[in-house]
Amino acid sequence: MFTIQGAKILDGTPNYLVMEDIGQVSSIGHFEKILYEMKEYVKENGIHSVSVVLNEKEALNNEYLDLLRGFGFQKEETQYFYKRDLTALKAHGQKESIEIKSMEQTTADMFKKVWQEATFGSLNDTSARSIEREFEGMKSELGPDYTKSCLIAFYGKNPIGVTMPHIEPGTIHEGRLFYFGLIPKYRNKGWGAALHKLSMYLLKEIGAAYYIGATGHKNIPMQRIFQAGGCHMFESKVTYRLKEHSA
Repeated sequence: MFTIQGAKILDGTPNYLVMEDIGQVSSIGHFEKILYEMKEYVKENGIHSVSVVLNEKEALNNEYLDLLRGFGFQKEETQYFYKRDLTALKAHGQKESIEIKSMEQTTADMFKKVWQEATFGSLNDTSARSIEREFEGMKSELGPDYTKSCLIAFYGKNPIGVTMPHIEPGTIHEGRLFYFGLIPKYRNKGWGAALHKLSMYLLKEIGAAYYIGATGHKNIPMQRIFQAGGCHMFESKVTYRLKEHSA
């Protein structure tokens, strides 16, 4: 596993590697060393998709941007990060009885099929990785209990989307959704807000004290879902992707 002291790494080797927080960088030389070590690790492990995420202040540092370009990174998108305290969250009435089934109650193939359908028409900059690679990377990142996070939402007998609640690796109480999305025909009908609120409640049930979620700056519907769920935006970040690793 790739580690840099003080940095936050989402390691789905060999499918993806994301440096979500570069940590305390003492100098431009220090940042160059971080990028060099990261790229060496990528080469050694044949990683397919590689990204570095900068906060607003870091993304204004021209020396950082010049280094990223020099190492082959290009700007991908701006993401808005939202947060909500879950300690006082109470169970909400589920919209017309959304039923949640784990992958263990269905099949891995069905889960991946619904996940794939939920990515269609996304307003976020979607990954070029296949669902198979996303799935394998998720298993690497979340560890052996990953199946508990792979949930399909049903209305009656019909799957309407997926939600993937988990405690963020390396933390004790930070709840996240590895992925959250609806099949296109169920969007813009109130299902998204209902499933999102239910997902936050599921996070609380597994021990999360707070929730952090993110979406692309162009995804207005998801931003509204965050707001409807009582989340507040606390940060925006910019993602840079390594150009020759976008398969």
